[in-house]
Amino acid sequence: MRIVKAKWIGVAMTVSAAGAWGQPMDARISNTKGQSVWMTQLWGKPTVIFYEDKDATFQNQPLKDELFKKGKEKGLLDAVSVIAIANVRAFDWFPAKNFVVAAVKDAEKKSGVPVYVDWTGSLSSKPWNLSATGSNVLVIDATGEKVLFSKVGALTAAEIDQVFELLTSLVVR
Repeated sequence: MRIVKAKWIGVAMTVSAAGAWGQPMDARISNTKGQSVWMTQLWGKPTVIFYEDKDATFQNQPLKDELFKKGKEKGLLDAVSVIAIANVRAFDWFPAKNFVVAAVKDAEKKSGVPVYVDWTGSLSSKPWNLSATGSNVLVIDATGEKVLFSKVGALTAAEIDQVFELLTSLVVR
């Protein structure tokens, strides 16, 4: 446990890990160009992961909107990584795969955030064990070794505040 003076929101707080793996977690996902990406390539900043199926993309829209708003207000959009991953395992067949890629590209364009796809369900398997349905939200440290927050489903206002407190403690400026 450590106490950090946070500069993003301007509070001091205590942080403790919700889970630790001891080494950076990895999984193979793909970008919308069809290229494989290893999760370890994405570590390096505090990270918020959204792992969602097609029916859950709006469950945590308030958090997504607030991440952008607060990041822009404080000039910290580059201080935290936001990784959106679509669980599309059920659609890994022709021609459905083509429709999924087109829809995900459209979502990328609208959000301005890269959206990765998980064709194999690797994040819903060991060691990640995320829910294959709904909206999973995780906050992970910059090394990719510690899960500081994890929830499946829509976050409450208090949980959104908790996510921002965690991110604030992790951002060093």
